[in-house]
Amino acid sequence: MNNNLSNQQKLIRNFLAVAPKHCDNCGGKYQESDFQVIKTSPVNLVLHLKCHICNNSYMLNVLNPMNGMIGAQRTPINIDLQTEKEIKKFAGQEAVNKNEAIDMFSQLDEQLTQNELEKLLENL
Repeated sequence: MNNNLSNQQKLIRNFLAVAPKHCDNCGGKYQESDFQVIKTSPVNLVLHLKCHICNNSYMLNVLNPMNGMIGAQRTPINIDLQTEKEIKKFAGQEAVNKNEAIDMFSQLDEQLTQNELEKLLENL
């Protein structure tokens, strides 16, 4: 397990050496804290990249081929998830269809506060 963790740390370090340096949208310089690891495996690393200046977001799939070369694919995303915890919770989950969303909405109390709604959603 330690060897696997060490390999993942090396992959992350190697990725940061070749990672995008500036935001495509505003030109702001990325900080290391703008990269959030979502998922790791021996062959790839999935990161969420969010510009701290303009909030432009990308999902990055970084491949770690056996020959030591790193390949990355950057995909722009438009999501309302804000934190690494939220992204990790919903990444890989099936999408909610329109009928499910309407059913859930119709069951909500009109007097529900934002804090109460957030607590309900945390328990999903």
